[in-house]
Amino acid sequence: MNGEHSLERIPSHDHDRISALLEDGILMSRQATPSAEDCKRLINGFIDEIFGDLDANPDFVAMMRSAVPEMPADPTSAQLEAWAELSALVQDPAFKASVRRMAEHQAAERAAGDQTGLHHEVTDLVRERVQKAQADGVEPSSQAARPLLTDLIAGYTATFGHPDSAEYRRKLLTRLEVANDPRAGQYFRLLSTINGWPAPPSLASVFDWFIQALRHHPTP
Repeated sequence: MNGEHSLERIPSHDHDRISALLEDGILMSRQATPSAEDCKRLINGFIDEIFGDLDANPDFVAMMRSAVPEMPADPTSAQLEAWAELSALVQDPAFKASVRRMAEHQAAERAAGDQTGLHHEVTDLVRERVQKAQADGVEPSSQAARPLLTDLIAGYTATFGHPDSAEYRRKLLTRLEVANDPRAGQYFRLLSTINGWPAPPSLASVFDWFIQALRHHPTP
């Protein structure tokens, strides 16, 4: 979904909901330019609803609040379309429920003692190593995936302070499954279109590979 922002790129189970929002006039017209206050209200309302009563990762919540759409005075049709789609996405009950599950998982981990931040380093490690494995044709179910999986988990154990074990792999699998919603990537790609930022790379296939590898190799 690199740089592609049409409704057809949104998962099929969300398409009817988003189309209905557009047709029913819930969203601002694609031809109308939202004000800075409109943009801020949209994102803050979404974040307050999802995170407001939870002690989720504060660095993540701050990052979400700082990533506000800033529509230029003379937006392109692509930027207006991205605004309409973003507005629909943050009103979609299925997407809100998915992000809420992620927030609840963060809050549970913090209650258990996790005080880590945004984990950019371990995400970069996973992206680089898995993309190379994918380019080399390494299947996540194969024995060739085992040493790579061990290295990836080592990045997590170094970050979170847990030794590799069957129990930790189960917990990590749950963490990845909760977080790996392609609509989250769509959210940030729409923001990037509105703000004129470079489109962020999609990590969905990378973490799909990681998840499948954990399912096939549940023990060290």
